[in-house]
Amino acid sequence: MSDGASIDGWLRELGLEVVGASGDAHDAAFSRDVVVDGERRYDLRITVAWVSGVGCSLWAYYGLEEMEIPKRVYARMLRANFDYPFVKFAMTDDDRPMLMTELPAAALDRNELGRGLVRLAVVADRLLEETAGAIADRGVLPDWSGRASRNPALFDAYRAYVTSAMPAWEPPVPGVRRRGIIARLLGRS
Repeated sequence: MSDGASIDGWLRELGLEVVGASGDAHDAAFSRDVVVDGERRYDLRITVAWVSGVGCSLWAYYGLEEMEIPKRVYARMLRANFDYPFVKFAMTDDDRPMLMTELPAAALDRNELGRGLVRLAVVADRLLEETAGAIADRGVLPDWSGRASRNPALFDAYRAYVTSAMPAWEPPVPGVRRRGIIARLLGRS
């Protein structure tokens, strides 16, 4: 049986730093915030929320607060609910997208917690370009080139297991930026 002290210990064993906390490890309900870097999406803040007798919920606030989500992006998020097992996109009361998964109390251990955290990061990696309109202002993603993940051991331990239950996927090929009509008329590249 899991408890708060176990979860705090597991987070340390998984190499994750707690960046925010609510409640004591001995309370019937508490939460811990960690930041997970995927292979393509960085700085995914994930809340690990425990309720004794119920289980553990993991959720990542997927986008910015008070941001208008384009319909095509919202539709892609809803499609991901069907495409990716064990994860769901939802909207908060303030229309902020969340990516979440739940882990039942009876099955919760360090490995299941690690797989749940990696599962959220893998889906965020795979949907990076398609959901840029929900992630970043005006859909312009931060420049993460050359950045190293803060938790490669977590991914090395659980990525293969997590992706084995997901559909096949290849990173998108970067598109060639087309010149606009004005640039073409003015002869600019």
